[in-house]
Amino acid sequence: MLKQVASFVPAPSHPATYIQAYASGPQSLVPCWTTCLNSLLSSVMLVILSGCLSPIAMHRAVIEYDRTVSYVEADLLLLNIARARYHRPVHFTAVSSVAATFDFRTSAGISGGLGRAPEAAERAINLEYSASVAENPTITIVPITGEEFTKRVLRPLDEDKFEFLVRQGYDINMVLRLMARGIAFDDERGPLVLFNAPSQGEGYREFRRRLLHLAWLDTERQLFVGPIVFEESHTVRTNRPPNPDEVVAALEKGFRWEGDDEGKVHTVRRKAVGRLVIANYDPARLSNEERRHLHEEAQRAPLDSVLVDIRPGYPGGDYPLHGSILLRSMNAIIGFVARSIEEEQELMVSPDVRTKTVVRNPARTLEIEESDSKPGDYEFSVPFDGRYYSVRKYPVSQGMVPSWNQEAFAVLSNLFQMTVTDLTKYPTPAIAIAK
Repeated sequence: MLKQVASFVPAPSHPATYIQAYASGPQSLVPCWTTCLNSLLSSVMLVILSGCLSPIAMHRAVIEYDRTVSYVEADLLLLNIARARYHRPVHFTAVSSVAATFDFRTSAGISGGLGRAPEAAERAINLEYSASVAENPTITIVPITGEEFTKRVLRPLDEDKFEFLVRQGYDINMVLRLMARGIAFDDERGPLVLFNAPSQGEGYREFRRRLLHLAWLDTERQLFVGPIVFEESHTVRTNRPPNPDEVVAALEKGFRWEGDDEGKVHTVRRKAVGRLVIANYDPARLSNEERRHLHEEAQRAPLDSVLVDIRPGYPGGDYPLHGSILLRSMNAIIGFVARSIEEEQELMVSPDVRTKTVVRNPARTLEIEESDSKPGDYEFSVPFDGRYYSVRKYPVSQGMVPSWNQEAFAVLSNLFQMTVTDLTKYPTPAIAIAK
């Protein structure tokens, strides 16, 4: 029966005409292929839209939140430099969490000429679909105050942070110009400190020349920066041979057990990793006793100092130095950079004649530009007290190479990041901002 009807009535050229032709009688048994096709197409579009919108929105959200948080941290550093420029108290706020919910909605429908009325043939069937995405972020920020503020900002940095930055490939001259408060050593006049402050005149110039000498040795691969490794030993006299369990326990802790022929004198030895040293030689070539003495000398100083030993007889030894580099706090670094804007500007210092190779040596450690309007080629810029404080992409100071400023600001940012601890451990009031 279906075959006879299909062969008797010619196929219409328009879908609405097709539906009208088969709206009554035995022809109503013929399926409306256009409606079925549109319904199937709408279902497919819904699946595609919901499947495509979700990962695209998630990808963009993660990238944008990461970019925003990184810029917030950079701008906070710059803002605190601007505060310190006018001797205002610094204040840091950390983003502890970002929670975002996404609402994906899709809808589809079919409209057009369905039904028995004659005017239905004149209305074409239309497929309608829509999609929307709604984002509801909640950002939690934690002001850094109290003990946490003291630990992160006011306490002097330790030698581990200095070693970490140098091992990342940063210029040792750049790192120490930011981190070092000065160099303490003894000479024929007695104890002496070369402070990293332009107001100190010749002492500051000598400090800069010493750093340039270290940078030259580092460029020539003649500078060792690392811990002092030595062997510590302990001797015990007993009247009995060692118990096997005692020997096994000592071996498990990294000790080597040695005894005399009579089994009355026992010596345990273990490799020890000591304090950090900056030297123009490899300490591993020294005797174990010399390395142990070096470690004991460094151990007498606090952790915010680094032993430096530039000896005669080794590369660069004609400009010797034996003393300690004193490290400063994050707050002191920010103050140093802030004062260099105008109050205590850094000077151009030429290297000592015994420093053979010219290394990067800009006058300013980190150039922060103060202006009435925002510059056009800035990397970061924040307004404060009616003026703009910016880090230019292409600094204009004397001797400033294009990449130095960006690297120095990255070192400053990394130093701040290395002082970050788990903020959830401290009962600091958090601020939640919901959009």
